[in-house]
Amino acid sequence: MKKLVLWVLLASTTLTVVANENNQSNNWVGGISYISLSDEEEGLDVSLGGIVGSMGYKAKFSDSFYIIPEARLGEGISDDSVSYLGVKTDVELSSFWALSLRGQIELQNNIYVFAAPTYANAKFSVTASKNGERVTVTDDSWEFGVGGGLGYKFSEVISAEFLYEQFDGTDVLGLGFKFNL
Repeated sequence: MKKLVLWVLLASTTLTVVANENNQSNNWVGGISYISLSDEEEGLDVSLGGIVGSMGYKAKFSDSFYIIPEARLGEGISDDSVSYLGVKTDVELSSFWALSLRGQIELQNNIYVFAAPTYANAKFSVTASKNGERVTVTDDSWEFGVGGGLGYKFSEVISAEFLYEQFDGTDVLGLGFKFNL
């Protein structure tokens, strides 16, 4: 069900962008991106992937500086398995929520840079199995993080972005598209 909601969000964002290509009176921005989360702890390296939809409001403060409060919602799409002391463990990203306050500077040649403090929640499901026995545990945690990135505007409506964030030792890389709605 969650994947269906994300795909509907993507489809509706794309249709809205196409409909608003010639009408730039709105400050709402939406986006869709792929994120990769990686963490290494006690010799165990875990990498997970997810798809994230975002919605924000772009407030102009000067000719080239904007503040964008943003909410993001995502779900895992690639899991990871690790083995430690003969115990196979499967790790899955169940959901991802984030609230950011992005500061964005638009440079020349359609390039922009941004930085944002973020408060995020990731929910994980961990299944350990050994000798035919399986135990599943779910856990989630809210963390403060900080990130930044670089974007390129293809037009006044569509941009591509690269994002890096860090939350308490977990690195998050993102690649996606933003749409002025």
